[in-house]
Amino acid sequence: MDNIIFITFKQEEELNTVLESLREHPVTEEYSVLQASVLRKLSGKTVCEREEHFAEDGTDTRHLTNDLIDSIVSVMSGPVGSLIGGYTGPLLDADHNAKQIVEDSGMLEAIAAKLNENEWGLLVLARENNEISLSSRFNSLGASAVVRKDAALVAYEVMNAQELRSEWEERHGVLDANSADDAMKESIREELRERANRNSFEQEQSVRLMLQGDFEYLHNKVKGFSKSAGTPSSD
Repeated sequence: MDNIIFITFKQEEELNTVLESLREHPVTEEYSVLQASVLRKLSGKTVCEREEHFAEDGTDTRHLTNDLIDSIVSVMSGPVGSLIGGYTGPLLDADHNAKQIVEDSGMLEAIAAKLNENEWGLLVLARENNEISLSSRFNSLGASAVVRKDAALVAYEVMNAQELRSEWEERHGVLDANSADDAMKESIREELRERANRNSFEQEQSVRLMLQGDFEYLHNKVKGFSKSAGTPSSD
């Protein structure tokens, strides 16, 4: 399964330990990591601190799906991200509640709810043969919460958020999160949830095909990895 994974950390040191681990081993028998982005929430706004592209080699090799995490960050740092992030204080039982938010409302709302002020977050685009393996690794290195969702479905969330903003601004002008009341925030959340439930088979399949090509490229790039077997070669 190709997933978007969101991980939170209380300390930057723990985050850096995870990033170093991914740089050293972006491909294992259990998972392959294509891209990661470090997030923080500062003064209520989600910002990207830095990015990691594990398949790049100094040439123009960025494929279309490398833009997926960038698009998530763009939505979360903009007015839609601020509007859906109308939560105050940390939720109890971090893992359980974050997973419930992803299931009920989507990854964008989970990021908004679980990335607390001055904490660290990591967005990862990964292909997982075994979800327990990567979650256990993150938890052992100090993660506060680990949640995931099918990358193609997250791409659909992002598309809906972008379309919602465009439609709003065509009708009403600039979408201003600072002037929005609670009713407007809830209306935006409900609209995004409703659109997510409509599904789009064609759009999802398009993303899955791009993901397939990108992960094959990553596997070919990592020395000792067998494209056909999907596991480290014995050569």
